[in-house]
Amino acid sequence: MKRLVILPFAEIDLKETLDYYKEKTEGIDIVFLKEINSSFRQILKNPEIAPKYRRDIQKFVLSKFPFCIYYIDTVQVIYIFAIFHNKRNPKEWQRRKMQ
Repeated sequence: MKRLVILPFAEIDLKETLDYYKEKTEGIDIVFLKEINSSFRQILKNPEIAPKYRRDIQKFVLSKFPFCIYYIDTVQVIYIFAIFHNKRNPKEWQRRKMQ
């Protein structure tokens, strides 16, 4: 089975979102984290579940929150490089380098 690697920018995206939701409504951060983990499992189980967004980048849309997970599927690893709110400017994550 492939492994999933969350790149540093995506880790920051996740932490900032969890912090935001934690302040907003009690327990919603846990619901968001469960949705993210469920999405990661779905992506690992079937990497082609999400359509191609650009070139090799795939875009997985969360069902319960207005976020997308952007990833690249390689032979052995799935790289998560953005967990992004749908209303944010996509140019922000597009400028990121694979780190």
